[in-house]
Amino acid sequence: MDETQTERQRTSPTVRRHMLAAELKELRRAAGLTHVDVADRLGWPQAKVSKIEGSRQAVGVEAVIALADICHAEGRHREHLVSLAHQARGRGWWDSYRDVLPPEDRLYIGFEAEAADVRVFGTEVLPELVRTRDYAAAVLAARRSAEPAADSERSLEALEIRQRNLDSGGVPLDLVLAESALRRVVGGPDVLRGQWDRLLEIAARAEVTLRVLPFAAGALAADGSFTVLSFGADSPPAVVYRPALAVRPLLDSPTDVQVHQDAFDQLVESALDPEESVRLLEKEVDRTKA
Repeated sequence: MDETQTERQRTSPTVRRHMLAAELKELRRAAGLTHVDVADRLGWPQAKVSKIEGSRQAVGVEAVIALADICHAEGRHREHLVSLAHQARGRGWWDSYRDVLPPEDRLYIGFEAEAADVRVFGTEVLPELVRTRDYAAAVLAARRSAEPAADSERSLEALEIRQRNLDSGGVPLDLVLAESALRRVVGGPDVLRGQWDRLLEIAARAEVTLRVLPFAAGALAADGSFTVLSFGADSPPAVVYRPALAVRPLLDSPTDVQVHQDAFDQLVESALDPEESVRLLEKEVDRTKA
């Protein structure tokens, strides 16, 4: 697969919608217009303008052209906005899994699909992106006891697509895993051993950095698992995903992002270095095989 094909596959409608919303907001401000001004001129409810700029409502190509007209966007800038609008109207592969992926998960996956860098902290269970199929199935069984077998199978299928896409894209993956996540016996001893083997395989990849945060490190800089996704220079700022949050699991304000980036840096400082982390894992694998 050539670089052009890879780049095309990693272009996410979710990211394009986010970028478009931010650029439309900046366009309005540069034109010296308020939400009320735009709503009055286009005959829209004021709430519609706010939702579009907050990426909470899809915006069609014709609406983008109308916004470009009243805000005096011309030439290449106008063409760029229209191009973004077309890209934002697309559908990602994750949309075909609406039956098993709730809206907040699809939103996150849409960002993950175009991330240029992924930093993950795992506390009580290992992060989804590094789970074996058996480990992931055990987590699903514990959390979705009433879910039909077919639904679980589709959830696992979606997870494997995410893992393959990250691997094939060569995206840098920086992992800090609390020792509690490594030692929790999810799915039984055999499943856990298989998961440790998988972690050692992943840690050997050039684009992956794995660190273990031992019990001896003491209090943690963060109470729960989280992921920080960063993007390229022409893409949106970083976003944070906190799966434990039942409401608003995806955070994108500069303050929220900075807090989590700082926390991740502190966790890295407290963790074992990558070589020590691999040795710890190898020791555990050898011990369980003895």
